Amino acid sequence: MTAPLNKTECPNCGRKVDDRAPACPSCGEKIYVISPGDITPTKHPPLEQSTNDIAPQ
Repeated sequence: MTAPLNKTECPNCGRKVDDRAPACPSCGEKIYVISPGDITPTKHPPLEQSTNDIAPQ
């Protein structure tokens, strides 16, 4: 089951836009939703693991 779509108003043109859209499809303005649940995690490059850091047992 998918979550219902929420609409937010574009700060530039006022068009109602899906709050998960990165930008307004009408004018291209970036859409910012202020809600911790709506923040997409930042992708970081994978950490390099070294086998030299493991202590012998």
